[in-house]
Amino acid sequence: MALRKRIVLRPGARCPPTEPLVPLTTTCRRYRVAGACLLFVLLMLPGASASDPGPAPSAALTASVSDTPDGVRLRIQASGDVEPGSVEVRFAGRKAVVLARDAEGRAIRSQPLRLTAPVVEEGSSADYDADGALVITLLKPATARDAGPKGDPEAAAR
Repeated sequence: MALRKRIVLRPGARCPPTEPLVPLTTTCRRYRVAGACLLFVLLMLPGASASDPGPAPSAALTASVSDTPDGVRLRIQASGDVEPGSVEVRFAGRKAVVLARDAEGRAIRSQPLRLTAPVVEEGSSADYDADGALVITLLKPATARDAGPKGDPEAAAR
């Protein structure tokens, strides 16, 4: 035996509308117009522009990695106004990135670098080449142990 539910309307009850009150195309058109108005207002705000991403950085860092028999050499070339003493190299495993600040105090950074071998900071050296680029030589772990402090050879033999 199947049960069926029977819906009975009372006399004088209003029937639910079968058609939407506002055609759907009118609603969509309203949202499009509202979206266009919002975009226009946002683009007209001071400092907002679709074609101008902001002030161009006044400095840039270019870094490259090369392998040597006992270490890894980082060559860092700065173009523009880099604040003196603000250059910093950060390591994370075999990855490195060069950070600095420009003359206006904004942070600038190089592209991430992949080192060719693991390195240690002990025994590293830094100098400038003929082009004015900063060259940092980082030693590989085996080389750093060999170049450790030279003390009494008899103490090392014990």
